[in-house]
Amino acid sequence: PGLYARLKEACDAYFYLPLRLEHRGVGGIFWDDDAADYADALARDVLETMVASWAPIVKRRRSDAVSEAHRDWQLLRRGRYLEFNLINDRGVRFGLSPDAIERIMVSAPPLIAWRYKAEPAAGSEEARLLAVLREPRDW
Repeated sequence: PGLYARLKEACDAYFYLPLRLEHRGVGGIFWDDDAADYADALARDVLETMVASWAPIVKRRRSDAVSEAHRDWQLLRRGRYLEFNLINDRGVRFGLSPDAIERIMVSAPPLIAWRYKAEPAAGSEEARLLAVLREPRDW
């Protein structure tokens, strides 16, 4: 497959929470051990493309109302970020040390939440998102 397909496959494989049968995000690419001669140019291209595509989305949506339910969902998803870092991240699987736990905890979002067996309401925006997290799309 092409470069994008390989990097997306790496992202889907790495950012997976097997205990939850879901991925941490809806898409993206991932590389971290790439010493190829194109790595620097790729990183620049990705950053420039991300900023160019993200800025109009933020501008368009920054005044959208955010409900308490949206905020609760965001905090639950942030909890998945820390869960991944504690359980699945490659650096942690090799063993925790005092330095490692400090790096993990300091990287966590300042506000997160967990709720026992939290499931979104059927048909909600959150349920649609969770369906993609459980079965990634081929964007």
